[in-house]
Amino acid sequence: MSQSVSIDCGARLSIERVEALHQEMEQALRDARDIELKADEVQYCDTAGLQLILALFRAVESAGHSVSWSGVSEVVSDTASILGMSDALTLAQPAA
Repeated sequence: MSQSVSIDCGARLSIERVEALHQEMEQALRDARDIELKADEVQYCDTAGLQLILALFRAVESAGHSVSWSGVSEVVSDTASILGMSDALTLAQPAA
């Protein structure tokens, strides 16, 4: 079983944070770890931020590891839904 590393998305999951988040994610991949994303405090989210997360999901799966969410703010869920990315990011809402 591989170790897991937690990555905190902070308050903004946006283009200005993509480089720093990308470096954290690349390090986790180099260390061959599963990744747990903490996104419950995200107050602003844009397309670039979610594109980075989607690329992470794909890279981690290709390496035989997994990505999970430890928390997701409404902003992240809503933005992913608007962009049609909920399923790909495993954020699909259960039917009410």
